[in-house]
Amino acid sequence: MVTSRRLTVLAPLLALLLAAPTQAGSIKKWVDENGVTHYGTVVPPQYKDRAHSELNERGIEVKRHERAKTAEEIERDKALAALRAEQQKLLEAQQARDRILLSLYRNEDDLVMARDGKIAQIDGQIRLNYSEIRRLKARLSEFQAVAAKAERAGKTLTNKQRANLDSTQRSIEQSYAIILGKEDEKRSTLARYDTDLQRFRKLRRGGARSENADRIAASEFPELVDTAVRCTSNAECSRLFATAQDYARRHTTTPIDLVADRILVTAPPRELRDISITVSRLPNRDDDGERIFMDVQCTQFTEGREFCRGPEVTAIRQGFKTELKRSQTAAVP
Repeated sequence: MVTSRRLTVLAPLLALLLAAPTQAGSIKKWVDENGVTHYGTVVPPQYKDRAHSELNERGIEVKRHERAKTAEEIERDKALAALRAEQQKLLEAQQARDRILLSLYRNEDDLVMARDGKIAQIDGQIRLNYSEIRRLKARLSEFQAVAAKAERAGKTLTNKQRANLDSTQRSIEQSYAIILGKEDEKRSTLARYDTDLQRFRKLRRGGARSENADRIAASEFPELVDTAVRCTSNAECSRLFATAQDYARRHTTTPIDLVADRILVTAPPRELRDISITVSRLPNRDDDGERIFMDVQCTQFTEGREFCRGPEVTAIRQGFKTELKRSQTAAVP
């Protein structure tokens, strides 16, 4: 039965081959909807879009026509081609970065030196802004003392005095915004150099390792980012800022110099164990939310700096974020 069926399928082909001489590729082969193979000189119109072949005079396939693709398949192929093109762009971009990386640094020590130099530059900018904040806080305290004296005497502040207070407040806020921005930059810089270092090691297999690769100089100032808590809506930010102000009042040892919509500042530290606190809310640079943060300052004497790095002040810094997170969680329905 199998032999009979095979002969039935081959019969049309044999008939075509034994007929008048044919030119290469003039015999067509196709399969109908029932799976039956056909041969002829022309593919019927209803099978044009199906897979079919062209045979030479010896019955050997010389050309293959694949079936026409559906609209869905065409769209899928377009999407696949776009993904492959994007992948190629990423590959070329990575290769370009690799060439730059190898041209910039001869060895790991060069890369680590560049990283440490950039971090030192950022730390220097942070240090300058902290110095400016200390100066501004001292100035704010002087203005507040003048305002308090005028109030006791039944006098009102002059326009110039009010302008001085407002200007000092804005300058303090701007300085803290710069510090937060620099701390963000510092973290992203460290992450970028770490990525470059790992890539450099892969490109330079077997190269000497830098002894200083894992040594990052500690900053003399605790990072504000570590105490910052992000919030999204104005209602949430206002609630957290109220919590932050209450926390500052409970832990500061110096009197409050300024309470405004977005900042609370206590007087500068004077005694060795004084704790001066500033809490503020600043807009995020990368989204629509804000960050509530706290800064603690102690005296500039050696004992004061050691006290600021000690367990008591460290606990105050850590407790700030914990309390705000607890308030944030409690407000979630």
